Amino acid sequence: MLQQAYREDCMSRTQCHEWYQHFKSGRTSIEDNPKSGRPSTSVDNDRVEKVLAVIHQNVVRGETVNKEFYLNALKPLRAAVLRKMPET
Repeated sequence: MLQQAYREDCMSRTQCHEWYQHFKSGRTSIEDNPKSGRPSTSVDNDRVEKVLAVIHQNVVRGETVNKEFYLNALKPLRAAVLRKMPET
């Protein structure tokens, strides 16, 4: 029912049940658990600031930044890439 109302902006029923089980078993945080291995290098304060600046320059006040927003923003880039690709 939630997915019908909120579409892709909502967790699936399975995800809701998984989170319910986590909290039922004593979890108190929604933050990710620490992971082993190499730390992520794709997110740092400098990159976050640059992305936020681009969003603030290109998003109309009150517009939702969601999947459709990104798809529409990437359409011109995709078209340019396709024009430059050699035909096979």
